Amino acid sequence: MSRRRTTGRSAHGIRAADTPVRADTAVAAETAVAARAVARDRAAGVPRRTRLGTALGAATGVVLLAATAAIASGGVTAALPTSPGSDVGVPAAAVPAGDYTAVCPAPPRLLESAGEGADPEFGPASASAKTTVSGVVLSDLSATVTGSGLLPVAGEEPLALIREFAPASSLAADRPASSGEDGLTNRVAGVARGIAVDAPSVLRAQSQGGLTPVAAATATYTATDGDLRGLAATACQVPSSDLWLLGAATTVGQSSTLTLTNPTGTPAAVSLELYGPDGPIEAAGTRGGLVAPGETRRIVLAALAGNHEQVAVRVRSDGGRVSGVIQQSVLRGLTPGGVDLLSPSAPAGLTQVVPGVAVQDAATARRIREQEGYGSASPALQVLVPGSSDAVLDIRVFGPDGDVALPGGGVVTAAAGSVTSVPLDALPEGNYTVAVTSDVSVVAAARVTRGTDDGEPVDLAGAPAAVRLGSAHAMALAEGVDTSLVLGAPSGRGEVTLTPVLADGALGEPVVIGIAGGTSVTVPSSSLGRSPVAVVVDATGDPVYGAQMMTLPGDRSGISVAGVPAGATGPQSIPVELGY
Repeated sequence: MSRRRTTGRSAHGIRAADTPVRADTAVAAETAVAARAVARDRAAGVPRRTRLGTALGAATGVVLLAATAAIASGGVTAALPTSPGSDVGVPAAAVPAGDYTAVCPAPPRLLESAGEGADPEFGPASASAKTTVSGVVLSDLSATVTGSGLLPVAGEEPLALIREFAPASSLAADRPASSGEDGLTNRVAGVARGIAVDAPSVLRAQSQGGLTPVAAATATYTATDGDLRGLAATACQVPSSDLWLLGAATTVGQSSTLTLTNPTGTPAAVSLELYGPDGPIEAAGTRGGLVAPGETRRIVLAALAGNHEQVAVRVRSDGGRVSGVIQQSVLRGLTPGGVDLLSPSAPAGLTQVVPGVAVQDAATARRIREQEGYGSASPALQVLVPGSSDAVLDIRVFGPDGDVALPGGGVVTAAAGSVTSVPLDALPEGNYTVAVTSDVSVVAAARVTRGTDDGEPVDLAGAPAAVRLGSAHAMALAEGVDTSLVLGAPSGRGEVTLTPVLADGALGEPVVIGIAGGTSVTVPSSSLGRSPVAVVVDATGDPVYGAQMMTLPGDRSGISVAGVPAGATGPQSIPVELGY
Protein backbone atom coordinates (compact mmCIF):
# COMPACT_ATOMS: atom_id res chain seq x y z
CA MET A 1 0.00 0.00 0.00
CA SER A 2 1.49 3.34 -0.96
CA ARG A 3 0.79 6.96 -0.21
CA ARG A 4 -1.10 9.11 -2.66
CA ARG A 5 0.81 12.21 -3.69
CA THR A 6 0.01 15.51 -5.40
CA THR A 7 2.87 17.69 -6.67
CA GLY A 8 3.33 21.33 -7.64
CA ARG A 9 5.80 24.20 -8.06
CA SER A 10 8.60 24.95 -5.58
CA ALA A 11 10.60 27.86 -4.16
CA HIS A 12 12.96 28.59 -1.29
CA GLY A 13 12.43 29.29 2.41
CA ILE A 14 14.55 30.60 5.25
CA ARG A 15 14.98 28.87 8.58
CA ALA A 16 16.31 30.53 11.72
CA ALA A 17 18.58 28.72 14.15
CA ASP A 18 19.26 29.31 17.81
CA THR A 19 22.80 30.09 19.03
CA PRO A 20 23.90 28.32 22.24
CA VAL A 21 25.43 30.29 25.10
CA ARG A 22 28.72 28.89 26.54
CA ALA A 23 29.21 28.83 30.35
CA ASP A 24 32.68 29.72 31.68
CA THR A 25 34.75 27.90 34.28
CA ALA A 26 34.02 30.41 37.04
CA VAL A 27 30.33 29.52 36.91
CA ALA A 28 31.22 25.83 37.07
CA ALA A 29 33.40 26.43 40.14
CA GLU A 30 30.65 28.47 41.75
CA THR A 31 28.14 25.69 41.23
CA ALA A 32 30.43 23.02 42.68
CA VAL A 33 31.26 25.03 45.81
CA ALA A 34 27.60 25.91 46.37
CA ALA A 35 26.57 22.27 46.04
CA ARG A 36 29.20 21.12 48.55
CA ALA A 37 28.17 23.85 51.02
CA VAL A 38 24.49 22.90 50.84
CA ALA A 39 25.28 19.19 51.27
CA ARG A 40 27.53 19.88 54.29
CA ASP A 41 24.96 22.08 56.03
CA ARG A 42 22.11 19.68 55.25
CA ALA A 43 24.04 16.92 57.02
CA ALA A 44 24.61 19.22 60.01
CA GLY A 45 20.92 20.13 60.24
CA VAL A 46 21.32 23.78 59.30
CA PRO A 47 17.97 25.40 58.34
CA ARG A 48 17.29 25.82 54.59
CA ARG A 49 17.44 29.65 54.59
CA THR A 50 20.84 29.57 56.35
CA ARG A 51 22.12 26.91 53.95
CA LEU A 52 21.20 29.14 51.00
CA GLY A 53 23.04 32.08 52.54
CA THR A 54 26.12 29.95 53.22
CA ALA A 55 26.09 28.55 49.70
CA LEU A 56 25.72 31.96 48.11
CA GLY A 57 28.49 33.38 50.29
CA ALA A 58 30.86 30.54 49.46
CA ALA A 59 30.08 30.75 45.77
CA THR A 60 30.57 34.50 45.74
CA GLY A 61 33.92 34.15 47.48
CA VAL A 62 35.09 31.61 44.94
CA VAL A 63 34.08 33.83 42.03
CA LEU A 64 35.84 36.87 43.53
CA LEU A 65 39.02 34.89 44.20
CA ALA A 66 38.94 33.43 40.70
CA ALA A 67 38.44 36.86 39.15
CA THR A 68 41.27 38.38 41.23
CA ALA A 69 43.67 35.62 40.31
CA ALA A 70 42.80 35.90 36.65
CA ILE A 71 43.34 39.65 36.59
CA ALA A 72 46.66 39.36 38.44
CA SER A 73 47.96 36.75 36.03
CA GLY A 74 46.70 38.55 32.94
CA GLY A 75 44.51 35.57 32.06
CA VAL A 76 41.26 37.44 31.61
CA THR A 77 39.74 36.39 28.27
CA ALA A 78 36.23 37.90 28.45
CA ALA A 79 35.18 41.38 29.52
CA LEU A 80 32.76 41.77 32.39
CA PRO A 81 29.51 43.68 31.74
CA THR A 82 30.21 47.39 31.91
CA SER A 83 26.67 48.73 31.99
CA PRO A 84 23.22 47.69 33.26
CA GLY A 85 22.11 47.21 29.63
CA SER A 86 24.71 44.56 28.83
CA ASP A 87 23.41 41.18 27.72
CA VAL A 88 23.36 38.53 30.43
CA GLY A 89 22.54 34.91 29.72
CA VAL A 90 19.07 33.99 31.00
CA PRO A 91 18.73 30.45 32.36
CA ALA A 92 16.03 28.18 30.97
CA ALA A 93 13.74 26.15 33.20
CA ALA A 94 12.45 22.80 31.99
CA VAL A 95 8.67 22.70 31.65
CA PRO A 96 7.03 19.34 32.34
CA ALA A 97 4.32 18.21 29.96
CA GLY A 98 0.85 18.96 31.22
CA ASP A 99 -2.62 17.70 30.44
CA TYR A 100 -4.29 18.87 27.25
CA THR A 101 -7.22 21.21 27.94
CA ALA A 102 -9.48 22.71 25.28
CA VAL A 103 -12.68 24.65 25.92
CA CYS A 104 -15.71 24.07 23.70
CA PRO A 105 -17.99 27.14 23.72
CA ALA A 106 -21.58 27.28 24.84
CA PRO A 107 -24.26 26.87 22.16
CA PRO A 108 -25.45 30.11 20.50
CA ARG A 109 -28.26 31.78 22.42
CA LEU A 110 -30.69 34.58 21.63
CA LEU A 111 -30.35 37.76 23.65
CA GLU A 112 -33.62 38.32 25.46
CA SER A 113 -34.82 41.54 27.00
CA ALA A 114 -34.13 42.07 30.67
CA GLY A 115 -35.23 44.65 33.20
CA GLU A 116 -33.39 47.95 33.36
CA GLY A 117 -30.09 47.49 35.14
CA ALA A 118 -30.38 43.70 35.06
CA ASP A 119 -27.96 41.31 33.47
CA PRO A 120 -28.87 40.23 29.93
CA GLU A 121 -30.74 36.97 29.54
CA PHE A 122 -30.22 34.36 26.83
CA GLY A 123 -32.85 32.01 25.46
CA PRO A 124 -32.81 28.94 23.18
CA ALA A 125 -32.08 29.62 19.54
CA SER A 126 -34.85 27.53 17.93
CA ALA A 127 -36.77 24.29 18.18
CA SER A 128 -34.37 22.51 15.81
CA ALA A 129 -31.13 23.89 17.23
CA LYS A 130 -28.56 21.23 18.09
CA THR A 131 -25.01 21.55 19.39
CA THR A 132 -22.63 18.60 19.52
CA VAL A 133 -18.96 18.11 20.32
CA SER A 134 -16.64 15.55 18.69
CA GLY A 135 -13.19 14.83 20.07
CA VAL A 136 -10.12 12.76 19.27
CA VAL A 137 -7.04 11.79 21.32
CA LEU A 138 -4.09 10.02 19.67
CA SER A 139 -2.62 7.10 21.59
CA ASP A 140 1.00 6.71 22.64
CA LEU A 141 3.39 4.38 20.80
CA SER A 142 2.03 1.38 22.71
CA ALA A 143 -1.49 2.03 21.34
CA THR A 144 -2.78 3.18 24.75
CA VAL A 145 -5.00 6.22 25.21
CA THR A 146 -4.49 7.80 28.61
CA GLY A 147 -7.37 9.10 30.69
CA SER A 148 -9.40 11.47 28.49
CA GLY A 149 -12.91 12.79 28.47
CA LEU A 150 -15.35 15.60 27.76
CA LEU A 151 -16.48 17.32 30.96
CA PRO A 152 -18.60 20.33 31.94
CA VAL A 153 -16.35 23.31 32.63
CA ALA A 154 -17.54 23.60 36.21
CA GLY A 155 -18.16 19.91 36.89
CA GLU A 156 -16.29 16.67 37.42
CA GLU A 157 -18.81 14.12 36.10
CA PRO A 158 -17.76 13.44 32.48
CA LEU A 159 -20.19 13.89 29.63
CA ALA A 160 -18.27 11.26 27.68
CA LEU A 161 -15.08 9.25 28.10
CA ILE A 162 -12.66 9.00 25.20
CA ARG A 163 -11.04 5.62 24.75
CA GLU A 164 -9.61 3.59 21.91
CA PHE A 165 -11.96 1.17 20.17
CA ALA A 166 -9.51 -0.45 17.76
CA PRO A 167 -6.65 -2.70 18.91
CA ALA A 168 -3.23 -1.99 17.47
CA SER A 169 -3.56 -5.07 15.27
CA SER A 170 -6.41 -3.37 13.38
CA LEU A 171 -3.94 -0.95 11.83
CA ALA A 172 -3.00 -1.61 8.25
CA ALA A 173 -0.66 -4.59 8.68
CA ASP A 174 0.63 -4.27 5.15
CA ARG A 175 1.70 -0.64 5.50
CA PRO A 176 5.20 -0.14 4.11
CA ALA A 177 7.95 0.36 6.69
CA SER A 178 8.39 3.93 5.51
CA SER A 179 5.03 4.83 7.03
CA GLY A 180 6.79 5.01 10.36
CA GLU A 181 8.40 8.31 9.32
CA ASP A 182 5.33 10.22 10.44
CA GLY A 183 5.47 8.65 13.92
CA LEU A 184 1.99 7.10 13.62
CA THR A 185 2.86 3.44 13.11
CA ASN A 186 1.36 1.23 15.88
CA ARG A 187 -0.83 4.05 17.14
CA VAL A 188 -4.60 4.29 17.39
CA ALA A 189 -6.96 7.02 18.53
CA GLY A 190 -9.66 7.51 21.10
CA VAL A 191 -12.79 8.96 19.54
CA ALA A 192 -15.97 10.59 20.85
CA ARG A 193 -18.65 11.60 18.35
CA GLY A 194 -21.80 13.69 18.52
CA ILE A 195 -21.87 14.41 22.27
CA ALA A 196 -24.87 16.70 22.83
CA VAL A 197 -24.06 19.75 24.99
CA ASP A 198 -26.07 22.71 26.26
CA ALA A 199 -23.30 24.54 28.15
CA PRO A 200 -19.56 25.14 27.84
CA SER A 201 -17.52 21.95 28.06
CA VAL A 202 -13.85 21.04 28.16
CA LEU A 203 -11.83 18.24 26.57
CA ARG A 204 -9.14 16.99 28.95
CA ALA A 205 -6.46 14.45 28.08
CA GLN A 206 -3.68 13.31 30.41
CA SER A 207 -0.05 13.57 29.36
CA GLN A 208 1.52 10.52 27.74
CA GLY A 209 4.97 9.43 28.84
CA GLY A 210 6.02 12.95 29.72
CA LEU A 211 4.66 14.39 26.46
CA THR A 212 1.63 16.56 25.80
CA PRO A 213 -0.99 14.40 24.06
CA VAL A 214 -2.10 15.01 20.48
CA ALA A 215 -5.79 15.85 20.87
CA ALA A 216 -8.52 18.12 19.52
CA ALA A 217 -12.26 18.72 19.62
CA THR A 218 -14.76 20.58 17.45
CA ALA A 219 -18.12 22.05 18.49
CA THR A 220 -20.85 22.18 15.82
CA TYR A 221 -24.14 24.10 15.96
CA THR A 222 -26.93 23.67 13.40
CA ALA A 223 -30.46 25.09 13.19
CA THR A 224 -32.99 25.02 10.36
CA ASP A 225 -35.43 27.53 11.83
CA GLY A 226 -35.53 30.54 14.12
CA ASP A 227 -33.57 33.77 14.19
CA LEU A 228 -30.28 31.85 14.61
CA ARG A 229 -30.76 29.61 11.62
CA GLY A 230 -27.50 28.42 10.07
CA LEU A 231 -24.26 26.58 10.78
CA ALA A 232 -21.64 27.59 13.34
CA ALA A 233 -18.62 25.40 14.10
CA THR A 234 -15.33 26.07 15.83
CA ALA A 235 -12.30 24.20 17.07
CA CYS A 236 -12.33 23.90 20.85
CA GLN A 237 -9.81 26.34 22.22
CA VAL A 238 -6.75 25.95 24.45
CA PRO A 239 -7.09 28.80 26.99
CA SER A 240 -4.72 31.74 26.73
CA SER A 241 -3.87 35.02 28.43
CA ASP A 242 -3.95 37.07 25.19
CA LEU A 243 -6.58 36.73 22.44
CA TRP A 244 -7.42 38.72 19.28
CA LEU A 245 -10.97 38.44 17.87
CA LEU A 246 -12.14 40.10 14.65
CA GLY A 247 -15.35 40.06 12.62
CA ALA A 248 -17.90 41.43 15.07
CA ALA A 249 -20.49 44.06 14.10
CA THR A 250 -22.98 45.99 16.26
CA THR A 251 -25.12 47.91 13.74
CA VAL A 252 -28.90 47.54 13.66
CA GLY A 253 -29.87 43.91 13.16
CA GLN A 254 -26.43 42.56 14.06
CA SER A 255 -25.83 41.02 17.47
CA SER A 256 -22.38 40.32 18.99
CA THR A 257 -21.84 38.58 22.31
CA LEU A 258 -18.35 37.93 23.69
CA THR A 259 -18.21 34.73 25.74
CA LEU A 260 -15.29 34.22 28.15
CA THR A 261 -14.70 30.94 29.98
CA ASN A 262 -12.15 30.25 32.71
CA PRO A 263 -11.46 26.48 32.93
CA THR A 264 -8.56 26.89 35.38
CA GLY A 265 -8.56 26.90 39.17
CA THR A 266 -7.28 30.51 39.33
CA PRO A 267 -9.46 33.64 39.06
CA ALA A 268 -8.87 35.65 35.87
CA ALA A 269 -8.86 39.46 35.82
CA VAL A 270 -9.83 40.27 32.22
CA SER A 271 -9.29 43.52 30.35
CA LEU A 272 -10.68 44.35 26.90
CA GLU A 273 -9.33 46.60 24.16
CA LEU A 274 -11.87 47.57 21.49
CA TYR A 275 -11.18 48.88 17.99
CA GLY A 276 -13.52 50.11 15.27
CA PRO A 277 -13.26 51.59 11.76
CA ASP A 278 -12.51 55.04 13.22
CA GLY A 279 -9.96 54.02 15.84
CA PRO A 280 -9.83 52.69 19.40
CA ILE A 281 -13.16 52.59 21.23
CA GLU A 282 -13.22 53.86 24.80
CA ALA A 283 -15.85 52.30 27.04
CA ALA A 284 -16.46 51.92 30.75
CA GLY A 285 -16.21 48.52 32.35
CA THR A 286 -13.50 47.08 30.10
CA ARG A 287 -10.74 46.79 32.71
CA GLY A 288 -10.23 44.14 35.37
CA GLY A 289 -13.45 42.19 34.98
CA LEU A 290 -13.34 39.02 37.09
CA VAL A 291 -14.00 35.58 35.61
CA ALA A 292 -14.01 33.08 38.47
CA PRO A 293 -12.69 29.52 38.13
CA GLY A 294 -15.17 27.40 36.17
CA GLU A 295 -17.24 30.46 35.26
CA THR A 296 -18.52 31.60 31.86
CA ARG A 297 -19.21 35.30 31.37
CA ARG A 298 -21.15 36.83 28.47
CA ILE A 299 -20.61 40.45 27.40
CA VAL A 300 -22.92 42.17 24.90
CA LEU A 301 -20.55 44.18 22.70
CA ALA A 302 -23.23 46.66 21.63
CA ALA A 303 -23.23 47.95 25.21
CA LEU A 304 -19.52 48.80 24.85
CA ALA A 305 -19.21 49.62 21.15
CA GLY A 306 -22.62 50.29 19.61
CA ASN A 307 -23.34 50.94 15.92
CA HIS A 308 -20.02 49.85 14.41
CA GLU A 309 -19.73 47.90 11.14
CA GLN A 310 -16.48 46.30 12.29
CA VAL A 311 -15.38 45.65 15.86
CA ALA A 312 -12.16 43.97 16.92
CA VAL A 313 -11.52 42.89 20.50
CA ARG A 314 -8.29 42.09 22.31
CA VAL A 315 -8.77 40.02 25.47
CA ARG A 316 -5.99 39.94 28.07
CA SER A 317 -6.16 38.16 31.41
CA ASP A 318 -4.07 38.18 34.56
CA GLY A 319 -4.17 35.05 36.68
CA GLY A 320 -6.14 32.24 35.10
CA ARG A 321 -6.14 31.77 31.36
CA VAL A 322 -9.40 32.07 29.46
CA SER A 323 -10.98 31.06 26.19
CA GLY A 324 -12.96 33.53 24.15
CA VAL A 325 -15.40 33.46 21.22
CA ILE A 326 -17.82 35.99 19.77
CA GLN A 327 -21.32 34.83 18.87
CA GLN A 328 -22.19 36.90 15.81
CA SER A 329 -25.66 36.83 14.26
CA VAL A 330 -27.63 38.93 11.77
CA LEU A 331 -31.38 39.48 11.42
CA ARG A 332 -32.58 41.48 8.39
CA GLY A 333 -36.15 42.37 9.26
CA LEU A 334 -37.71 38.95 9.74
CA THR A 335 -35.14 37.07 7.65
CA PRO A 336 -32.23 35.32 9.39
CA GLY A 337 -28.89 36.62 8.10
CA GLY A 338 -26.58 34.00 9.58
CA VAL A 339 -24.83 32.96 12.77
CA ASP A 340 -21.25 32.06 13.63
CA LEU A 341 -18.84 31.57 16.52
CA LEU A 342 -15.85 33.82 15.79
CA SER A 343 -12.65 32.28 17.16
CA PRO A 344 -9.33 34.03 17.88
CA SER A 345 -6.93 34.93 15.08
CA ALA A 346 -3.19 34.41 15.10
CA PRO A 347 -1.22 36.90 17.25
CA ALA A 348 -0.28 40.27 15.78
CA GLY A 349 2.64 40.15 13.36
CA LEU A 350 4.10 41.50 10.14
CA THR A 351 2.54 38.62 8.20
CA GLN A 352 -0.99 37.24 8.48
CA VAL A 353 -2.35 34.31 6.46
CA VAL A 354 -6.09 33.60 6.25
CA PRO A 355 -7.03 30.24 4.68
CA GLY A 356 -10.60 29.13 3.99
CA VAL A 357 -11.95 32.27 2.28
CA ALA A 358 -14.96 31.07 0.25
CA VAL A 359 -16.40 33.23 -2.54
CA GLN A 360 -19.70 32.46 -4.29
CA ASP A 361 -20.28 32.84 -8.01
CA ALA A 362 -20.47 36.47 -9.05
CA ALA A 363 -24.08 36.39 -10.30
CA THR A 364 -25.52 34.97 -7.06
CA ALA A 365 -23.37 37.25 -4.91
CA ARG A 366 -24.51 40.30 -6.88
CA ARG A 367 -28.22 39.39 -6.55
CA ILE A 368 -27.84 38.94 -2.78
CA ARG A 369 -25.99 42.21 -2.34
CA GLU A 370 -28.51 44.21 -4.38
CA GLN A 371 -31.36 43.34 -2.01
CA GLU A 372 -32.29 46.03 0.49
CA GLY A 373 -30.35 45.64 3.73
CA TYR A 374 -27.92 43.06 2.30
CA GLY A 375 -24.99 45.37 1.61
CA SER A 376 -22.84 43.62 4.21
CA ALA A 377 -23.64 40.13 2.92
CA SER A 378 -20.43 39.84 0.93
CA PRO A 379 -16.93 38.52 1.63
CA ALA A 380 -14.33 40.94 2.99
CA LEU A 381 -10.90 40.90 4.59
CA GLN A 382 -10.64 42.76 7.90
CA VAL A 383 -7.25 44.04 9.11
CA LEU A 384 -6.62 45.61 12.51
CA VAL A 385 -3.61 47.89 13.07
CA PRO A 386 -3.29 47.92 16.88
CA GLY A 387 -0.26 50.23 17.03
CA SER A 388 0.17 53.98 16.66
CA SER A 389 1.56 53.97 13.09
CA ASP A 390 -0.36 53.52 9.85
CA ALA A 391 0.29 50.29 7.97
CA VAL A 392 1.00 49.72 4.30
CA LEU A 393 -0.56 46.35 3.44
CA ASP A 394 0.47 44.10 0.58
CA ILE A 395 -2.48 41.72 0.07
CA ARG A 396 -2.15 38.61 -2.09
CA VAL A 397 -4.89 36.09 -2.89
CA PHE A 398 -3.98 32.51 -3.80
CA GLY A 399 -6.19 30.03 -5.64
CA PRO A 400 -5.51 26.56 -7.04
CA ASP A 401 -3.80 28.07 -10.10
CA GLY A 402 -1.74 30.72 -8.30
CA ASP A 403 -2.16 34.42 -7.63
CA VAL A 404 -5.54 36.03 -8.26
CA ALA A 405 -5.47 39.80 -8.76
CA LEU A 406 -7.56 42.06 -6.57
CA PRO A 407 -9.34 44.90 -8.39
CA GLY A 408 -7.37 48.09 -7.89
CA GLY A 409 -4.27 46.18 -6.85
CA GLY A 410 -3.34 44.63 -3.55
CA VAL A 411 -1.60 47.57 -1.83
CA VAL A 412 -3.76 49.23 0.84
CA THR A 413 -3.01 51.81 3.53
CA ALA A 414 -4.64 51.01 6.87
CA ALA A 415 -5.03 53.64 9.58
CA ALA A 416 -3.41 53.13 12.97
CA GLY A 417 -5.63 51.87 15.78
CA SER A 418 -8.50 50.99 13.46
CA VAL A 419 -10.10 48.12 11.52
CA THR A 420 -9.85 48.34 7.72
CA SER A 421 -12.18 46.31 5.49
CA VAL A 422 -11.04 45.18 2.02
CA PRO A 423 -13.85 43.81 -0.24
CA LEU A 424 -13.28 40.38 -1.81
CA ASP A 425 -16.59 39.98 -3.67
CA ALA A 426 -15.00 40.67 -7.08
CA LEU A 427 -12.97 37.46 -6.91
CA PRO A 428 -14.06 34.52 -9.08
CA GLU A 429 -15.96 31.70 -7.39
CA GLY A 430 -13.69 29.43 -5.34
CA ASN A 431 -11.85 28.80 -2.09
CA TYR A 432 -8.81 30.97 -1.39
CA THR A 433 -5.95 31.67 0.99
CA VAL A 434 -5.24 35.37 1.61
CA ALA A 435 -1.81 36.57 2.77
CA VAL A 436 -1.21 40.03 4.25
CA THR A 437 2.29 41.51 4.59
CA SER A 438 2.70 44.77 6.51
CA ASP A 439 5.44 47.14 7.62
CA VAL A 440 3.97 47.18 11.16
CA SER A 441 2.25 44.47 13.19
CA VAL A 442 -1.35 43.73 12.23
CA VAL A 443 -4.10 41.19 12.94
CA ALA A 444 -6.38 39.82 10.20
CA ALA A 445 -9.48 37.73 9.57
CA ALA A 446 -12.04 37.35 6.80
CA ARG A 447 -15.81 37.41 6.78
CA VAL A 448 -17.50 35.18 4.20
CA THR A 449 -21.15 34.59 3.36
CA ARG A 450 -23.18 31.94 1.55
CA GLY A 451 -26.78 31.91 0.39
CA THR A 452 -29.27 32.56 -2.38
CA ASP A 453 -31.32 35.56 -3.42
CA ASP A 454 -35.09 36.23 -3.31
CA GLY A 455 -35.04 36.97 0.41
CA GLU A 456 -33.88 33.51 1.46
CA PRO A 457 -31.65 33.17 4.55
CA VAL A 458 -27.95 33.94 4.17
CA ASP A 459 -25.33 32.45 6.47
CA LEU A 460 -22.04 34.04 7.52
CA ALA A 461 -18.69 32.73 8.75
CA GLY A 462 -15.50 34.16 10.16
CA ALA A 463 -12.17 32.80 8.88
CA PRO A 464 -9.38 33.66 11.35
CA ALA A 465 -5.73 34.14 10.49
CA ALA A 466 -3.89 30.85 11.05
CA VAL A 467 -0.57 29.83 12.53
CA ARG A 468 1.96 27.90 10.45
CA LEU A 469 1.34 24.17 10.32
CA GLY A 470 4.01 21.94 11.84
CA SER A 471 3.85 18.39 13.14
CA ALA A 472 1.20 16.48 15.08
CA HIS A 473 -1.88 18.65 14.57
CA ALA A 474 -5.07 16.77 15.40
CA MET A 475 -8.32 18.02 13.90
CA ALA A 476 -11.72 16.59 14.79
CA LEU A 477 -14.07 16.84 11.82
CA ALA A 478 -17.45 18.46 12.41
CA GLU A 479 -20.33 16.00 12.50
CA GLY A 480 -23.30 16.02 10.12
CA VAL A 481 -21.77 18.47 7.65
CA ASP A 482 -19.66 18.38 4.50
CA THR A 483 -16.06 19.21 5.38
CA SER A 484 -12.98 20.17 3.38
CA LEU A 485 -9.46 21.23 4.28
CA VAL A 486 -8.21 24.41 2.62
CA LEU A 487 -4.39 24.48 2.55
CA GLY A 488 -2.30 27.41 1.30
CA ALA A 489 1.43 28.01 0.79
CA PRO A 490 2.18 31.74 0.32
CA SER A 491 5.74 31.12 -0.89
CA GLY A 492 7.99 28.14 -1.47
CA ARG A 493 6.86 24.55 -1.65
CA GLY A 494 5.20 22.76 1.26
CA GLU A 495 4.16 19.17 1.77
CA VAL A 496 1.28 18.13 4.02
CA THR A 497 0.59 14.58 5.20
CA LEU A 498 -3.05 13.94 6.12
CA THR A 499 -3.68 10.78 8.14
CA PRO A 500 -7.40 10.03 8.55
CA VAL A 501 -8.81 8.69 11.81
CA LEU A 502 -11.70 6.27 11.38
CA ALA A 503 -14.74 5.91 13.61
CA ASP A 504 -13.30 2.80 15.29
CA GLY A 505 -10.08 4.61 16.21
CA ALA A 506 -7.92 3.03 13.53
CA LEU A 507 -5.65 5.25 11.43
CA GLY A 508 -6.17 5.10 7.69
CA GLU A 509 -3.71 5.39 4.85
CA PRO A 510 -1.85 8.73 4.85
CA VAL A 511 -2.37 11.06 1.91
CA VAL A 512 0.51 13.36 0.94
CA ILE A 513 -0.38 16.71 -0.64
CA GLY A 514 2.32 18.75 -2.38
CA ILE A 515 1.48 22.46 -2.44
CA ALA A 516 3.26 24.80 -4.82
CA GLY A 517 4.28 28.24 -3.61
CA GLY A 518 1.60 30.86 -4.13
CA THR A 519 -1.28 28.38 -4.41
CA SER A 520 -4.18 27.13 -2.33
CA VAL A 521 -5.75 23.66 -2.56
CA THR A 522 -9.04 22.26 -1.25
CA VAL A 523 -9.08 18.66 -0.01
CA PRO A 524 -12.56 17.17 0.68
CA SER A 525 -12.56 14.87 3.70
CA SER A 526 -14.30 12.28 1.55
CA SER A 527 -11.06 11.90 -0.43
CA LEU A 528 -9.21 10.67 2.67
CA GLY A 529 -10.92 7.30 2.90
CA ARG A 530 -14.12 5.87 4.27
CA SER A 531 -15.89 8.44 6.47
CA PRO A 532 -13.00 9.81 8.56
CA VAL A 533 -13.97 11.43 11.85
CA ALA A 534 -10.67 13.24 12.41
CA VAL A 535 -7.37 13.98 10.68
CA VAL A 536 -3.77 14.13 11.91
CA VAL A 537 -1.88 16.85 10.02
CA ASP A 538 1.91 17.02 9.53
CA ALA A 539 3.56 19.68 7.37
CA THR A 540 7.13 19.99 6.12
CA GLY A 541 9.00 22.35 3.79
CA ASP A 542 8.11 26.00 3.45
CA PRO A 543 5.25 27.53 5.48
CA VAL A 544 1.78 26.04 4.96
CA TYR A 545 -1.45 27.21 6.58
CA GLY A 546 -4.79 25.44 6.83
CA ALA A 547 -8.44 25.62 7.89
CA GLN A 548 -11.46 23.34 8.02
CA MET A 549 -14.37 24.57 5.88
CA MET A 550 -17.87 23.22 6.54
CA THR A 551 -21.17 23.45 4.67
CA LEU A 552 -24.60 21.95 5.32
CA PRO A 553 -25.50 19.07 2.96
CA GLY A 554 -28.30 20.08 0.61
CA ASP A 555 -28.42 23.61 2.05
CA ARG A 556 -27.18 26.48 -0.10
CA SER A 557 -26.72 28.83 2.82
CA GLY A 558 -24.95 27.08 5.71
CA ILE A 559 -21.18 27.72 6.03
CA SER A 560 -18.54 27.86 8.75
CA VAL A 561 -14.72 27.95 8.92
CA ALA A 562 -12.56 26.65 11.79
CA GLY A 563 -8.83 26.90 12.27
CA VAL A 564 -6.50 23.92 12.64
CA PRO A 565 -5.58 23.58 16.35
CA ALA A 566 -1.94 24.08 17.27
CA GLY A 567 0.25 20.99 17.21
CA ALA A 568 1.48 19.18 20.30
CA THR A 569 5.10 20.08 19.65
CA GLY A 570 6.53 23.20 21.25
CA PRO A 571 9.29 24.51 23.50
CA GLN A 572 10.19 22.19 26.33
CA SER A 573 11.74 25.00 28.41
CA ILE A 574 11.10 28.66 29.03
CA PRO A 575 13.50 31.51 29.88
CA VAL A 576 13.35 32.66 33.49
CA GLU A 577 14.19 36.29 34.23
CA LEU A 578 16.15 36.76 37.45
CA GLY A 579 15.68 40.01 39.30
CA TYR A 580 13.58 41.93 41.77
